Amino acid sequence: MSSETEPGATARGSALGRSLPENIHGKALARGKQILVPLFVLVIMWHVGAVLLRDPTQLPTPAATFAQTYEVFTTTDFRGLTVVHHLQLTLQRALLSSTVAIVLAMAGGILMSTNELFEDSVGSWLPFWMTTPTVVIILLAMVWFSFSETAVYFAVIVASTPFGTVNMWEGAKDVDTKLLTMADTFDASSASVWRHIYLPHLLPYFFGSYRYVLGMVWKVVVLAEVFGLSSGIGAMFRYYFQQGEIIMVFAYLIPFIVIVLTIEYGVLKPLETYLFRWRD
Repeated sequence: MSSETEPGATARGSALGRSLPENIHGKALARGKQILVPLFVLVIMWHVGAVLLRDPTQLPTPAATFAQTYEVFTTTDFRGLTVVHHLQLTLQRALLSSTVAIVLAMAGGILMSTNELFEDSVGSWLPFWMTTPTVVIILLAMVWFSFSETAVYFAVIVASTPFGTVNMWEGAKDVDTKLLTMADTFDASSASVWRHIYLPHLLPYFFGSYRYVLGMVWKVVVLAEVFGLSSGIGAMFRYYFQQGEIIMVFAYLIPFIVIVLTIEYGVLKPLETYLFRWRD
């Protein structure tokens, strides 16, 4: 067998090496347009709606809301806390609980695809957990754990894990059996099978599951804070809604949305693009 590299292969490799950063840069620009254009349209519609309604106590204008948002960043609330402090607490609860939920979902989904008894035992209960109203789970968690941080984590994990489990289960079941047969024929080790067959196959399902779980987590965490905690963005929504200060609700909502979009488009999307660069 010759050890020399074919000229065509070298040229293709060089071209691929040059094109990948260009493709990633082009995708970043396209994604920026996808975010900014709808955002601009939304702000225009918001402004028009506020002008037509003429009641800032129900719908403040974007300009007034942005000014109030700046105000909550530069001053403290009635408890002496800043919006950054509340965002940090909500973010911490969301990231920690989503990490636990996705790990449980991965383990559960893979076990269900490889163990028939586990699949029959857990699979029959998944519809129950997926259709139980989230608000009921949160209220029960608050009562059981005395309105503590543990209640938030418990509610989030119970409410979001089943959805990620189903996605990982479907993905694990769809592994190409011909590749597994070939690996068995060549007596490949379990570690090699997982590295070269299972992980590349499950990676898209992992991103899909984590994105879905994280979406659920944001909603459940904020709802749990609304119901039972005195700190976090959800607690601020409840307080200012009770005070009738809708502009403050909007002022706290804007940085929360910015954080969510930053994680999605600043972390998950670039990481996904990098890991799946071989598709280009």
